[in-house]
Amino acid sequence: MSGSRRVEGGRREPDGFRPEIQALRAVAVLAVVVYHLWPARLPGGYAGVDVFFVISGFLITAHLVKEAERSGRIRLPSFYARRARRLLPAALVVLLATAIGTAIVLPLQNWPQVVGEILAATFYVENWVLAADSVDYLAQNANIASPVQHFWSLSVEEQFYLVWPLLVIAALVLVRRRGHGPVRRILVFLFGAVAVASLLHSVVLTTVDPGPAYFATTTRAWEFAAGGLLALVPAARRLPAAVRVGSSWLGLVLIVLTLVTFTELTPFPGWAALLPVIGTLLVIAAGASGGLLGTARLFRLRPVQALGSISYSLYLWHWPIVVLAAAAVDGELSTPARLGLLALSLLLGWLTKLLVEDPARTWAVLAGARPRRTLAATSLALVPVVVASLAVGGTASARIATEEARVVAAVNGDIDCFGAAALIDAGCDADAAPAGDLVPSTIAAPSDDVNTPECWSRNGEAELKVCSFGPDAAQAEVRIALVGDSHSNQYLSAVQWLAEERGWAVDVIGKTGCIWTAASQDNDPAWLANCAEWKRSLDTYLRGDVEYDAVVTSASAESPIAPEGEDLATATVRGFVEAWAPVADRGTVIVAIRDNPHTRGDYLECIADDPASAAARCAVPIDDAFPFFDGLPGAVERTPGATLVDFTPYFCDGDVCPPVIGGSIVYRDPGHLTSTYARTLAPLLGDAIQQAIGS
Repeated sequence: MSGSRRVEGGRREPDGFRPEIQALRAVAVLAVVVYHLWPARLPGGYAGVDVFFVISGFLITAHLVKEAERSGRIRLPSFYARRARRLLPAALVVLLATAIGTAIVLPLQNWPQVVGEILAATFYVENWVLAADSVDYLAQNANIASPVQHFWSLSVEEQFYLVWPLLVIAALVLVRRRGHGPVRRILVFLFGAVAVASLLHSVVLTTVDPGPAYFATTTRAWEFAAGGLLALVPAARRLPAAVRVGSSWLGLVLIVLTLVTFTELTPFPGWAALLPVIGTLLVIAAGASGGLLGTARLFRLRPVQALGSISYSLYLWHWPIVVLAAAAVDGELSTPARLGLLALSLLLGWLTKLLVEDPARTWAVLAGARPRRTLAATSLALVPVVVASLAVGGTASARIATEEARVVAAVNGDIDCFGAAALIDAGCDADAAPAGDLVPSTIAAPSDDVNTPECWSRNGEAELKVCSFGPDAAQAEVRIALVGDSHSNQYLSAVQWLAEERGWAVDVIGKTGCIWTAASQDNDPAWLANCAEWKRSLDTYLRGDVEYDAVVTSASAESPIAPEGEDLATATVRGFVEAWAPVADRGTVIVAIRDNPHTRGDYLECIADDPASAAARCAVPIDDAFPFFDGLPGAVERTPGATLVDFTPYFCDGDVCPPVIGGSIVYRDPGHLTSTYARTLAPLLGDAIQQAIGS
């Protein structure tokens, strides 16, 4: 017969068919799906994506090098058109379905975040969105698990597909112009340089900044490069049979070892990713080793091959199904429910492969035409996803804008018993149902925050930003500074009111997660260095020529402090006292606001079920509302002249802490106040500051 088929391990396979790669796909996708459905059963299942990365590097490199050696060129339009036909149709179908599912299932307040991520996934930049959110303290608290966050790995792959052909073209140019030898030799050097640089970058960034390291393309590029380097060594498949058998089984063992022993606490990717990468390389290099002890029989099992064939569509569908189902039932998914979701994911994966993937890849109208027709069709196919996403997002934005206008009207108007006034003013009933809609509503609450980048040093920024409100300091009777992390800056609306209504000069100085303390916080090295630089600038500023009547501060009790040989409580209190001492010694009063309580994670959904009864029905016991040690009261006791402001009576009524008080939603996320409710505390805060400074 002609060379259309080859013999492998005693069986004939279609030319170019690699059963071991299909089997690896099956292992990888099953690992990820099981991890998402039963994370405790397969704690390292997230490493399945690394298996995919190596496979992609191997296959794409093999294809590009074959074309380069055959024709001496790489036809980029054709390459990108094939990738588009292979990957985009199924992805766009899932994204469109997810946009519709978001509008049906998820609470409206979550739509803006999810729509933004759907658009990011559509254009394959979701990994960078998640990398940015991973270092954004406020985003971590406010964002939900998006139904498209699994597109981060697909985004990394697409970015690889954009860059990798360019390296092959560069190698071809060097061969033509400078005669540097065979293209494979040059590519070994180029891919090797990428692998070494990316691996070192991955190791360093995983150590100092693990959040972005997990999602960054640059920390995963070496995995693709490793697969690419293997593709450049055709002799790998001519290894002795015994070596191939041993290599194949060893590779599987390394992959399985990764899946069952790694956990979320494993620093990843970094050095740890070498285990699944090497395992995948060994399996691919060995092939489907035949013989009695070989892996061929296992790899060629029909269920294994079938699962590998639908791995892409299965990966696309499983996570939106899990997230939307969990949101729909509003609770923990039972084992039968999870099994049902697994079955549904498999069914949709198979149908998508049959009805979308295969027809789109082989459709003669596109496959037999010039690449520009495919690219034009791709552009048109993007339209429904973008339109649906913008429609969902636009609906949410319009509602949120309306709600924000209601917030402004509420805090500027004379509404009896609104917000904290329900607990302050005589004659108010804090438990009474609100006469109208809540302000802010459940829709607007997550975005009810007046902080801006101009007044706030975010993660990755060490610059000390000082925002001033009210009259010039020389003209004001009282000058204060609000200093600290987000639990301090959440009172920005309150001090703005003091600046406007009482004519105080107010400076606001804050940084994400960075507490005004001399104690070391427990975080990764890069974050700690950034925070330390900001605090040095803060200390220099507060010890300089500026003079305040009072420095107001608060701090998240949830932010971990590194005890450094002490017990946590002692280290926490000591850190505050030492940081405040130079300012207090100058005669400036320290006003510390005790940290606010935390509410239940599903408080917005609970409120939305019945706003009129939410205050009582959605409240949490006061003991559960303060789960962390707060060192501020102890620090105030040890700091001469310091004052503690305890708003607990205005967050909690008796032995419970409701998420709705006086018709106002108290929290914008489970641990932060809405600016609206914080604004209703302004008179109390102003009176406490005036009493502390004796004016």
